[in-house]
Amino acid sequence: MAMRILIFNCGSSSLKFELLEIGAAGELLNRIARGTYEEIGPHAHAKMSGADGRKFDAPAAVANPKEAALHAIEWLRGGGDLRLDAIAHRIVHGGDRVSEPVVVDDDVLEALDEASRFAPLHNPLALATLRAVREQFPALPTIVVADTAFHRTLPPVARTYAIPRELAARHGIHRFGFHGIGHSWMLDRYAEISGRPVSALNLITLQLGSGCSAAAIREGRSIDTSMGLTPLEGLMMATRSGDLDPAIFSYLATAERLAPAEVERILNHDSGLLGVSGLSDDMRKLEAAAAASNADAALAIEIFCYRVRKYIGAYMTVLGRVDAIIFGGGIGEHSANVRGRVCRGLEPFGINFDEARNGAANGQEACFSANGSRTTLWVVPLDEELQIARAAVRVLSAGPQVAN
Repeated sequence: MAMRILIFNCGSSSLKFELLEIGAAGELLNRIARGTYEEIGPHAHAKMSGADGRKFDAPAAVANPKEAALHAIEWLRGGGDLRLDAIAHRIVHGGDRVSEPVVVDDDVLEALDEASRFAPLHNPLALATLRAVREQFPALPTIVVADTAFHRTLPPVARTYAIPRELAARHGIHRFGFHGIGHSWMLDRYAEISGRPVSALNLITLQLGSGCSAAAIREGRSIDTSMGLTPLEGLMMATRSGDLDPAIFSYLATAERLAPAEVERILNHDSGLLGVSGLSDDMRKLEAAAAASNADAALAIEIFCYRVRKYIGAYMTVLGRVDAIIFGGGIGEHSANVRGRVCRGLEPFGINFDEARNGAANGQEACFSANGSRTTLWVVPLDEELQIARAAVRVLSAGPQVAN
């Protein structure tokens, strides 16, 4: 039996939605409508389209993602009868209690509110959106899929921070990992491409976009990932520092006379590609600047690629056998330059890429490894909304779930 599921993917200043028709086995039957809201606030812009030919591409008076979701629902209703079977939402942080896709009830909302202390920039906005949409469709099941859920299989050696045990236990501090929806999509899609079961695959998956993370997947299970308690740890990102000496935090707070929240804001919003280049957080602009001999832009790109390559090397030693390295996300999917810089230097591991194949792989699903490469290299464009919808179908087919 087919299900029509409306999916919301909420960011801090953006919102994506899709209305999909999904078959009982998780197959995509129809993309009924989709849309994006960018730069939410005074300069918000919406772009929406429907299978019926309706389109919307104009400024939108929305101050936050919640208002954007309500605006999207109003537009969808303007196309006639809006028949839905369920609503599904991406949540950044599920905490310890929401470690699987789950039907929302009061206990689930309480658990997600509790997890918001670790994701104050993302969870509250997504939960406000969820609650507002739920009020519009009170009779429909609402499903949440947490970005942390895929990494629930991290073993203690990978999830445990080397801080006093009693402090970690008291505050629930351990590595959660993020981008799980994207990493699980790359895993599932590669299983389809290769014709092999998920449980047989050892992969390194790279989600490289505004936020960036790497995952080591052994026999279909995440065993390590670059992000930790929050999405700040790990790879260098558009505006996030990624890994750094933790003493820098206290040093800056003291030397610059900054409150902890201000130091955290700098590390989240003023660092990464933007901080090193002093120019932009957009890889496309930095590549153009580097081509015009901007040394700071060139250094930012080199650091970015170097850190990704370091994580690949580390995860190869963790996994032993690596069947494929998969690139996804805006940068991973669209920058042949970045993919080439990341992979150049992996030749001692028997990993070789083909320049022509890499150049032709931008924006599409494609293999770009050279013939004879020990590990296959792929670009797999992400489809988080479809992955969320498939999770929702599985949950609804299994019956109501509750938070742990």
